[in-house]
Amino acid sequence: MKLLYIGHYKEQSGWSKAATDMINAASTTDMDIVCRSIKLTNTESKINPRISILEDKNLDGIDYCIQHVLPHHITKTDKFKKNIAYFVHELDTIKYHPWYQNLELVDEIWVPNQDAKNNLANDGLDENKIKILHHAFDMSQYEDNKKRIIFDHKNHTFKFYFICDLDDRKNLETIVRCFHSEFHCSEPVSLVLKVKRSGLNPQDLRSGMMKFCDEIKKNMRLYNRIEDYNHEILITEEFTEEQMKILHLSCDCYVGPTHGEGWGIPAFDAMCYGNTPICSNEGGPKEYIDPNNKQTGWLVNGMMGICNHRNAAFNDIFTGNHHWFVPNDLEIKKAMRYYYENRSNKNKIDGLERGKMFSYEAVGNKIKEYINE
Repeated sequence: MKLLYIGHYKEQSGWSKAATDMINAASTTDMDIVCRSIKLTNTESKINPRISILEDKNLDGIDYCIQHVLPHHITKTDKFKKNIAYFVHELDTIKYHPWYQNLELVDEIWVPNQDAKNNLANDGLDENKIKILHHAFDMSQYEDNKKRIIFDHKNHTFKFYFICDLDDRKNLETIVRCFHSEFHCSEPVSLVLKVKRSGLNPQDLRSGMMKFCDEIKKNMRLYNRIEDYNHEILITEEFTEEQMKILHLSCDCYVGPTHGEGWGIPAFDAMCYGNTPICSNEGGPKEYIDPNNKQTGWLVNGMMGICNHRNAAFNDIFTGNHHWFVPNDLEIKKAMRYYYENRSNKNKIDGLERGKMFSYEAVGNKIKEYINE
């Protein structure tokens, strides 16, 4: 059995990491895996040596094909026994979007979470050809979970943190506002924000983030001076995978109640490091956070609201015709307070054990199972 995996795995992005991990997961089975990249940008990250080997293999005798690409790159072909699209999205509907026609071209559509499947089925796509395939992870990367300290600023504080692109969907304003609303400036807490934005250098991004945070605090009017608030720890430099690992190990509680996630890789990483992610009760996080075990994280409830996205990657998504999840501010604050007050009772075991459900081997076996159906 020979499988061709097509993906954007050479980009410096979460999408690239997801595609790389999926290829590695498929490679744990006895299937013969070949991969090919579709380039999106001029920036390329260093790829795994294993992926390079799979790239060098020929395309003779391909039986199945997975297209893990942006939907407008999906193509129809009758060359394979199964032509599959792996579609990762946060939209509540694509019924009137060109992507709908692209997805109709394939034999099966695999999505990372139940909400994504429900939304596509509600749009009218054949529910029988939509399957849930979770993201895959190398669980060995979480074996070292020893606490690290890398911040000069208030090392003694309990550190909430968030990792994101500067994107309205990430709901960064709410996170900053909830942090300052819940914790008095005298409490030993910090908020660490690791952000990036394509096209902005670290210095300009840092300057813009400082203004962004100061404007939020100014409008909250909690103290007479901006200087009286807790200062955010802003990280705008590019980080290697090892530096990202140290960031997780240096912090205490991940807070990322966004407007929607196909999966939410940083939140998953945080869970596996024992950092109890606070996430929206929608999309990807619902698949890995156990709502009955707060040691794995907290799913914040909310409601669907009209999208208000100023910087979407494409002009025709996240418009006023779409809806996204709006988490409840009071519950975000409640969750942050809970993890701060119960910091001495936190364990790093439950989150890691939960994460093993999404190992390379587990997801690889699911890929093979779906292909053989």
